[in-house]
Amino acid sequence: MRKVLFIITAFFTLTAINAQKLEKKWETSGLEAPESVVGYKSFYLVSNVAGQPAEKNGLGYISQLNKKGEIIIKKWSIGFNAPKGLGIHGENLYVADIDVVAVVDLNTGKIKKRFKAEGATFLNDIEITSDGSVFITDTFGGNAIYRVKDGEISLWLKNDLLNYPNGLKVKGDELFVSSWGVVTNPKTFETEVPGKLLSVNLKDKSIKTLTEPFGNLDGLGILGEGFLVSDWITGEIMTIDKNNKTQVILNLKPGSADLGLFENQEILIVPQMLEGKLTAYSVN
Repeated sequence: MRKVLFIITAFFTLTAINAQKLEKKWETSGLEAPESVVGYKSFYLVSNVAGQPAEKNGLGYISQLNKKGEIIIKKWSIGFNAPKGLGIHGENLYVADIDVVAVVDLNTGKIKKRFKAEGATFLNDIEITSDGSVFITDTFGGNAIYRVKDGEISLWLKNDLLNYPNGLKVKGDELFVSSWGVVTNPKTFETEVPGKLLSVNLKDKSIKTLTEPFGNLDGLGILGEGFLVSDWITGEIMTIDKNNKTQVILNLKPGSADLGLFENQEILIVPQMLEGKLTAYSVN
């Protein structure tokens, strides 16, 4: 991150989205380094880093937007440092915040619990399985993935093969990981060899490399038999097909973060951290 201030349903297949034109639907500005977005009932919730991405400054917050992208409550939930990945299970919103996973009551926006991830320095993306297990990447701090389960947090996996893990998605018995790549300049987050797509078996924790290195990857989404990823450095949004071939489908400015697919996968929303905005595209 240079100068960081920081499934598709049966209706759409990977081939279809490659052939479709993504058209801008709406754009919301006035956010502060937005990193992740989730949908809940008639709203979107967006994490705002609002400062340096690993700085404990108390400035971070969660915004509530309506489905038109209009900000309803800019600081709907407060009390964070640099909130990034978001995940929902039941009435709880889980928030990755540097070395803590916060649990927010979706009805009130109040933080009701914090899990301290010992050893973590850059908790990033969140993925929640059907049984309520919460997986969280520690991207730049420990080549690690933490898990919250049965009311406790623990270090689930630590392995250099994770290649600085960022985005997470579960499909079947596999936890898929979009990696940033090994950082060679801690000040700029630059890499000599970029990141790639990996998978981790949820049962035995074995790691597989699925693609060649191709980007400093951030957001990850499941798209038919393939995936959708964002490259934070270039800003590009790309597909990865079932043969692990990549294709750029959208060119944005650097800072494209934890993208999401919504409304029966007809809407793609991309937080653009360095631009301070959230952009939604319709898949026509």
